[in-house]
Amino acid sequence: MASKIHVVLLPHPAFGHMMPFHQLAIALAESGLHVSYISTPRNIHRLPKPPQNLSPPISFVSLPLPVLDSDPLPEGAEATVDIPMHQIQHLTKAFDLLQEPLEKFVAEHSPDWLIVDFIVPWATDVGRDCGVPVLGFSPFSAATSLFFGPPEYLTGDGQKRVRSSLESLTSPPEWVTFPSSQDDQTRNRHLPFISIWLVLKIY
Repeated sequence: MASKIHVVLLPHPAFGHMMPFHQLAIALAESGLHVSYISTPRNIHRLPKPPQNLSPPISFVSLPLPVLDSDPLPEGAEATVDIPMHQIQHLTKAFDLLQEPLEKFVAEHSPDWLIVDFIVPWATDVGRDCGVPVLGFSPFSAATSLFFGPPEYLTGDGQKRVRSSLESLTSPPEWVTFPSSQDDQTRNRHLPFISIWLVLKIY
């Protein structure tokens, strides 16, 4: 039986984020919730088609990606897969300009919840201004989230203390106090991949 609960989903414009949100949208719709999945037109076009038997069906809402006056993106670039790494910052700036269109959509449709990507911080402002509760969603595994650390270590003085150098990203953080079931050689083979992402976000 369909629920009257309306949930709005907003992923970051990268397929490593949009696909987990797509799976979440299907799971919520299968539970009978009304789901609005928000992204840009080309990204929505490239997503897999959801099952046709969903009731209610997922509503895909296209918000055109704003064009930057400076540092414009290549034509048709709407996701990280469309651009080289050095242009990701420009894509993020353009995506940040969707705050106003998102707020207009939320104000007009009055959803019960916003479920937003954890790296789209301005979406929490939209929820606050529109009086809609916000849930943060991370597409990363529990192990990766553990390596990132608690919120108090992600910014400010806490971040400076535990992430004082690039070398600090190559060993288990201080809050991981339990022994690993992997030997050092296996563990160190995986740490650089996590570290690269943290370097991009922090430094």
